[in-house]
Amino acid sequence: MTQGQDGAALIGPAGVPRQVTARVTWLLAPNPSPMTFDGTNSWVLHEPGRRGSVIVDPGPDDPGHLSALVELALDQGGRVDAILLTHGHPDHSAGVRETARKTGARVFGASSRWCDQVIGGGTLDLGGLRVDVIPTPGHSSDSLSFHLPAEQSMLTGDTVIGRSAPAIMHPDGRVDQMIDSLELIKKLLASGEPLILPGHGPLVTDPGGVLAFALTARESRLNQVEEAVRDGHETVGAIADRLYGPFDERIRRMIEATVRAHLRYLHDRRRLSRPVQIDG
Repeated sequence: MTQGQDGAALIGPAGVPRQVTARVTWLLAPNPSPMTFDGTNSWVLHEPGRRGSVIVDPGPDDPGHLSALVELALDQGGRVDAILLTHGHPDHSAGVRETARKTGARVFGASSRWCDQVIGGGTLDLGGLRVDVIPTPGHSSDSLSFHLPAEQSMLTGDTVIGRSAPAIMHPDGRVDQMIDSLELIKKLLASGEPLILPGHGPLVTDPGGVLAFALTARESRLNQVEEAVRDGHETVGAIADRLYGPFDERIRRMIEATVRAHLRYLHDRRRLSRPVQIDG
């Protein structure tokens, strides 16, 4: 288990449930990689004293992980009332159909490609648990966050992660939407003792500080891309190498997608000093 400077456990190990609030238990999936960091964070939600539970982001189609996740949900609530998806990327959604088969629960999310019921902004009452659904596109067009107002916690998928900055998966992901989503989350978590439950990495215990830094870092990255083009870097690959290199080649596609998203934002606002081939 990774330890923080104060000795507190930050993450893992995979397969070991960890209750992080009165309503939320965390189960790390066994899919570490350069793209998923320690692995995908799966979650079980349960209103204390009530019957029913909710699974958020089943994660990879790993039989051991899915069995443990379903067992945890049934132990807590006696039944699974719903499965929520923060977005449809396979590290979060590949196990959703098997989880639905095991539990009989409906799948809720922003896209009919992955879900039985498409949801946008609004409020769900699931086994007495209030879940506010917040559209937070940017990483992907179908990204949702789930706010538990009773405890000021929010499950953010890959909109906010506990390690580094999330990729913006152009053309589906957009920088302008990411900025708007970060501003919205910052506003919603401005009071009380908020906690972000991210799609990857450790819990974010200082949402205000992390979100303010993320917004500043996003503008800084835009400036860096703008400067790289001004200095004569005319391809996405060359800009990626300048800004992020050296890096594991297994994440080149993700990095170049993020560079393309920043270039599109700058192009649309006439901030590029010369033409750059963004797509293709």
